[in-house]
Amino acid sequence: MTYAQARPYLRYEILERVAAGERLKAICAEPFMPCPESVTGWARADPAFAQAYAVAKAQGAHRRVWRYDQPTAKAILARLAAGETIAQALKHPGAPSWRVFRYWRMTQAEFQSEVARLNEVKRREMICRNKRRFRPFDAATADKILYRVAMGEPLRRVLGSEKRFPCLAVLARWRKQNRAFDADLRIAMKGARYRRGARRLWSEALQEEILMRIVEGASFRDLAKDPQMPCLTTLSNWMRRRPGFMDPVAEACDEREFVILERQLDIARAATGATLADARRRIADLEWRRARLRRRPAGGRGGRTFD
Repeated sequence: MTYAQARPYLRYEILERVAAGERLKAICAEPFMPCPESVTGWARADPAFAQAYAVAKAQGAHRRVWRYDQPTAKAILARLAAGETIAQALKHPGAPSWRVFRYWRMTQAEFQSEVARLNEVKRREMICRNKRRFRPFDAATADKILYRVAMGEPLRRVLGSEKRFPCLAVLARWRKQNRAFDADLRIAMKGARYRRGARRLWSEALQEEILMRIVEGASFRDLAKDPQMPCLTTLSNWMRRRPGFMDPVAEACDEREFVILERQLDIARAATGATLADARRRIADLEWRRARLRRRPAGGRGGRTFD
């Protein structure tokens, strides 16, 4: 059979394979197949073939988007079985979009049943975890919470400091179940507010300590995390209302930058061939810290921020 005699059969095969989702270049790369330029030449010379080829391309593009890919589906199921959520599994490279994933679930019964089974397993595991997380009232833990709150620590910070302390939801249940504990906690929180109010009083000794810690590398946010220091709002108010506090803080920030530069120079001088990589990492960390601390506290010479 000559090439001219085989041309109608080749046209039919190309249209069928393009409509099935194959690319024209991949088809033409096979032996005894025409080149892509010949196919486009056929489309220019024959309007009927051009129309059929356009329809086949549209069908192929649709099938490539919505086609069920068995290896990709198995990879998604493996990630779901490993504990990932559907959103996490679809973020991996090569994963389908949400619309394609929902289309697979609607059209592939086996895939849908496996996804439903994995979701049911996760739901039962979550129920078991919630049951294990149910914590009855513990008098010893409650006394420790009351003591630390009464000493001035914020309640959220106390609960997040140790794993043995309950979360806010469990603490709310304890307060409903034990009215005496609820009353004691209210008294402790009220006393803590008085303690924090006394701690917010300005003094020269407190200002000197704040300036010293700023020079050593601390920011206002770092100071506010210390229960013995004023909160961030109090520090910002002092910056706006106390000129005798604002100027020394600005000078301390300038000195803090020089201190960080000296640390970088010391690390660079002490570096050897064996410690060069570690020295570069430490210098980069200090440079990031120095760049971040260029944002000066509110009211200072460097802008209105809280670092």
